Formats: sequence, structure tokens, C-alpha cells
Amino acid sequence: MSASSHRRRTGRRRLALVAVATLVAAGLGAVPLVVKAGAAAPADLAHGVLPAGDGWAASGSGTTGGRAAAAARVFTVSTRAELARALAAGPADAPRIVRVKGLIDADTDDSGKPQSCADHAAGTGYSLDSYLKAYDPAVWGRAKVPSGVQENARRAAQARQAARMVFTVPARTTVIGVPGTGAGITGGSLVVKNADNVIIRNLSLTDVRDCFPQWDPTDGSTGNWNSAYDAISLRGATHVWVDHNSFSDAPHPDSANPVRFGREYQVHDGALDITNASDLVTVGYNTFSNHDKTMLIGSSDQDTKLRVTLHHNVFRGIVQRAPLARVGRIHLYDNYYDTAPSEGYTHSYSISSRAGAQVVAQNNHWKLSSDRKVSQLLGGDGTGAIAGSGNLVGGAPVDLVAAHNSANPGKKIKTTVGWRPTLTAGLEPAAGLPAKLAAKAGAGVLTESGGKAAPSGPAGGGRTLTVAGDGSAAHRSVQAAVDAAAAGDTVLVARGTYRETVNVPASKHGLTLKGATGNAEDVVITHDNASGTPKPGGGTYGTAGSATATFSANDITVTGVTVENTWERSAHPDVRDTQAVAVNASGDRQKYLNSRFIGHQDTVLNWAPSATGQYRQYFRHCFIAGDVDFLFGNATAVYDHVNITLRDRGAEAGGLGGFLAAPNTDAAKPYGILISDSTISSPARPGTYYLGRPWHPGASAVGQLVIRNTNLPAAVKSDGPWTDMGGFAWQSARFAEYANTGPGAGTGANRPQLAPDRAAAHTARAYLAGTDGWNPTG
Repeated sequence: MSASSHRRRTGRRRLALVAVATLVAAGLGAVPLVVKAGAAAPADLAHGVLPAGDGWAASGSGTTGGRAAAAARVFTVSTRAELARALAAGPADAPRIVRVKGLIDADTDDSGKPQSCADHAAGTGYSLDSYLKAYDPAVWGRAKVPSGVQENARRAAQARQAARMVFTVPARTTVIGVPGTGAGITGGSLVVKNADNVIIRNLSLTDVRDCFPQWDPTDGSTGNWNSAYDAISLRGATHVWVDHNSFSDAPHPDSANPVRFGREYQVHDGALDITNASDLVTVGYNTFSNHDKTMLIGSSDQDTKLRVTLHHNVFRGIVQRAPLARVGRIHLYDNYYDTAPSEGYTHSYSISSRAGAQVVAQNNHWKLSSDRKVSQLLGGDGTGAIAGSGNLVGGAPVDLVAAHNSANPGKKIKTTVGWRPTLTAGLEPAAGLPAKLAAKAGAGVLTESGGKAAPSGPAGGGRTLTVAGDGSAAHRSVQAAVDAAAAGDTVLVARGTYRETVNVPASKHGLTLKGATGNAEDVVITHDNASGTPKPGGGTYGTAGSATATFSANDITVTGVTVENTWERSAHPDVRDTQAVAVNASGDRQKYLNSRFIGHQDTVLNWAPSATGQYRQYFRHCFIAGDVDFLFGNATAVYDHVNITLRDRGAEAGGLGGFLAAPNTDAAKPYGILISDSTISSPARPGTYYLGRPWHPGASAVGQLVIRNTNLPAAVKSDGPWTDMGGFAWQSARFAEYANTGPGAGTGANRPQLAPDRAAAHTARAYLAGTDGWNPTG
């Protein structure tokens, strides 16, 4: 892959997505949908209502949201502007249904252009440097909150951001993600204020960041930075059902926040806060992951009402407030808590009861990590109460309050409450929760019929189509079976060598391509196209077009096969640019397992068709071979427990080795390529191979690559394994190593290493979580 040829081939089209907010669903690169009336979803989902007895929100008249909406009051939206118009469409008190199709980036202008913190601050007079100078504790002191010119400017800038990202949800409204589209809102806050009868379902809600946190030196003994926005905020809201949503800070974890004035510069607030006398709320089958202050019930100890039910929710990577109950009658049943650290988030406590809160915790299940104790699962100041039974920790019954009180005699939690739960639909023993909720909680698991489905799972898929070159199966070629397959089907390929190119288009989402024997060496898909070589019908192939196999669909799995490109430079000495791709991976949530990918230059292309979009590809227990830039592209790709061979270029390269990787990750994306827990080997001479160089086809390309916990061969240049490309300095890219071993490992000025705290944010789960919490690592 020469820099010049890549520059010729690369066109840059940026979607209206902020920074690292990412696309999830197939088809989101198309022209945005226009808000339109009459697009009613089937009544059993979009018009669905909270079942009888399902928590506090079922009290009285129950919660029906927009069920009664007329056809003209059903809107399908896919942009920020459409969402805002649908929620504001009059008359205000008429029922409405807002169907969110795909991922909406909230922080855009009305034309869809992404907005930055600088855009919001423009014209307000705010600058972070000036703010820090004005309120440095050494100058301002610690006795009073900031005021004056820069604080006023900060508030003005914050108000401008709020105008873009805060959406007010009126009464008698249902906001629901359209199944199979990766529906969600990134960087946006849904506020239900003084409104009754609201349903929010089936959405991925991520990365609600405040560009302008406020410094409060009086908050605690050391001061704190406080941000303003929750993913969902209920304030004076009544009869609210929050169901089958996912909440996460991804892809901007708190570990990326800097420290200022000795405190974390916190840009995230709550995931779901229920305050200001909100009442009759049911929160069920949601997932809360990788967040700090997760859920606050009660804005102060003097708040009122706050009758809330939480059931069948999953909490993973949560630091605290799951929930923190200050006031109210709170019923927590059949929730699952995993206390293991995740992406830099370390558990503090799960449930806290204080002041007037009367919590009943019943049949919840904790998975306790080795660094935590049962006594650390609850919190409180000694003024709250928690009753209940049937709770399990590691599968065993535990008295949570007794464990807490024994360890905290000065802050004992009371065990008597003055009410008894009666709205307990679905109450069940805690033992089976981990398996059940893994399949049923969170966004993306509802179909239009209300049942369980894969995030992009098609209706009617699931067939197996067989391939055998000798004619003993339904199809002789892999492509013929792919053409006949529907989304969600499996193409099962018999032992043999198949000389063909394979193209799995985006419409075949959920497809599985599987070698029948389970041994990748038995099932070989092979061809020898190369960039610049003639195409049938005229013209020549480009780099991407040279691929033996192109996988453009989301949610595909490739397992137990070999894909190779056998084009040889030595047979074509007249050809200067020698790109010959084996695999073109250009979809989201793709898995490549137990397979082999073999080529020379540009073996595997990890591609994001939209540079800032969400395209994640996971390779595990695979074998990859090449010699020049053979892992390359702008997608987010993880190579986990793989074996990589740096092929010996020998005499053709004048004794030189080659280049393992060439990422061109967009600068707005935090994660490019990760190689982790792997083995790299090579027959090439010692000190002849570079680990990578930055492909820089445009100003927004700042390649990102981390190689960690991997054995490196002697062929790697020990004194400087990174090099420039096309005039772009490798030091300007985002290259790093961590805890590598082997004869090719090393440290020094030319070998940047991750600090341990940064390494915690560079894991397979962090790279792949995206906006929907995808975790194919098991």
C-alpha cells in the first residue's frame, strides 16, 4: 500500500456525527429520513403500554404513553432536528409516538453538521484557560462557588450546548427505538419535566457530555467538577415507564477525563435521575454500564413522593448510585449487579438509602469480584432503610444489611419500612437472572412483536444453506449460497478450495459464513486480484475492490475458513503498487473467529465507509499473514489472541522487511486498531520490520494503534519500530505499546508505552463497546 496510491483512492465523506459518536445500524449513511406523519408501528410495540401490576407506574390509570396517538401524530425520526420537531409538534397535550430509527447524534446543528465545544463557546467569552486561571483555588480560594465574568461566560456556553442536546418530552408521549436499526441517541438528554404518562423504550443512550463543567470548591473537602446533563432526567414527572434501554458513557470513558485542580474533570452526570417529586415510575430490563453516578432518586433529602420500581435491570461497570435513594418508596427486584472493574470504572457501592428512603430489595443477584466484599454492596448515612429478602451474592443467600451494619456500626441501615410492595409483575427467584438478563435486557432486543431478537436480527432468517464444490450440496460456490441467503442465515461450506471472490452485501446482516469441518485449513476461498489489474468488462481494480472476500454487512460471523489473496509481486515486476486484499471488512459488529487470512500487501482492510462512523470488527483465534501494511484502515478493529506472521520479503525488498499495520483512524475516533494477547512471529532477518506507519490520506486521519501483551519477534526493529508515511510523522499518530514480550520488545524514546492507568482504557471491551455495549469477547 503506497501512500500515493492510497491518497488517490481515498475520498473523505464525513457524516454528521460528533467526535466519536458512532453509527450502529445498517443504512445510516443514507439520506436522513424526514419527519413524517402516518408511519405507525404495529400496535403491539410502538403502541404498547405498561402491563398491569408492573411496578409503581402501573398504579391508578397506569402508563400508556402515546398509545392513543392518531396516525398524524406518529413520527419516524433519524436526525436531531427531526426529533426536536416531533417532540414539539402541537397540540402539546395530544398523544404522540416518536419512533427513533437509527442512531441520532444530538450535538448537531439543524443542517446535521456536528457541533464542537468550541462552537458552543463561540461568542460567549468563555475559554477554559481563562476559567482555570480565574478560579484556581490558589487565587479564588475554596470558600465560595465561582462567580463573575468567566462563570457567567461558562453558563452562557452551557446554555448554548443545552439548546442543541436537551430534548423535552411532553406528556402522553412514547419515544421508542425502531427494532433492528441500532436505534439510539448519542450526546443527548431526554428531560421529562412536570409531565404525566410517558414511555421511553428500546434506545441506546450514550456519551451525554457536558462541554462546560462547573468547578465547585465547596463540594466536599477537596472540591469537585460538576456536569449538567443526564441521559434521562425525570423532574416532577409521573407515570413513566423506562424499558429496554442501554445507558453508557461509551465511547468516552471517564478514564479519559483530565485532572484539574486535583480533581477529575467530570463531564458526565447521571444516567437516569428521578427527582423533584417525580412519582409512579417503573424502570425495567435496562442495562447500565461503564458509568459513575448512575441513578439518583430524590434531588435532596427534602424531596417528596418518588415511588419507583426497578426490576430486571443489569448494572455492569457501575461505580455508585444503582440507585442512591434519598426519599421515597423504592422497590428493587430481580436486578443483576456485576461489581468487576470495567474500562476504568471501579465499584464503590451498589444501593444507598438515606433520609426518608424506604427501600425494599428483593431477589436481586450480585456477581462479586475478588476485590469487593459483601459489606461494600450497600451504602448510606445511617438514616435510610432497606428491607427485603431473597438476594444472592455469587449464587448464595446473603443478608446485605447485616453485612453492611457489621462493617459500619456508625452508619447502620434500618431494616424496617412502612410499606409492602404489591405491584410485582414478573417477580422471580434470583438464581436464573444472569442468563436471562444477558438475553433480554437492554436496547435492541425487542422486535415489532415485542419479543427477543438479535440487535440487527432479520425476520425469517435462520436457515442453513450448504456449499460443496463437487455438486453434493445445494450450491457449488460460496457466492451462489450468499446470493440465495436471507439476512440471518448460515452458509455452511464443505471441505475444499473455492477459487472465487465473495461479496456479502449490507442487506445480508446477521449472516454466518462457516467452514463445515471447523478447521480453517480445510475450507479455502482464494483469488488473486490486485490493485491496478484489469476488471472483467473494463477498468481496473482499486485496493478495496481487489479483495477476495468483501463483508459489508453488520452482525456477520466468519468462522472456520481461510481467505487468501495469492497475487505475487515476483510474477509482476512491472507493477509498482502491489495492494492485493484478502478480506475487506467494512461492517459493524463483525466477528472473525478461528480463521486464516493470508496475503502480502494489504491483507486485511478494516474499513469504516463513513470515517467517523461506528464500524467494529473482532478477530479472535485467527491466523493472519502479510508483509506490507497488512492490517490497515479506519475502522475500529481488535485482534485478540491471534497469531500474526510477518512474511519474509527476501531479495525482492533488498533485504528489507516490511510494515505490519497502517491505520488511518479519523482524529475524532478514540479507537483504531488493537492487537492484544497475541503472538507475532517472522522468518525475516532481525531488525527489519516496522510495527506500523500512519496512513494519512487527509487532515482528519490520525492513525491509532496499540499493541499490548503480545510476543514480538526479533524481526521487529528494537530501537524504533514506528516510521513515517507519505511525509506524515509517526510521532503525530497515536501509536503505543504496553507490556509486550519477546526478542522484539523494548522501551525507549522511540517506543511510546501506555501508562498503566491508560492501558485500562485500551482493552478489547473498550474498543468494541461502542454505543450499544457490544461485547463479543465473552
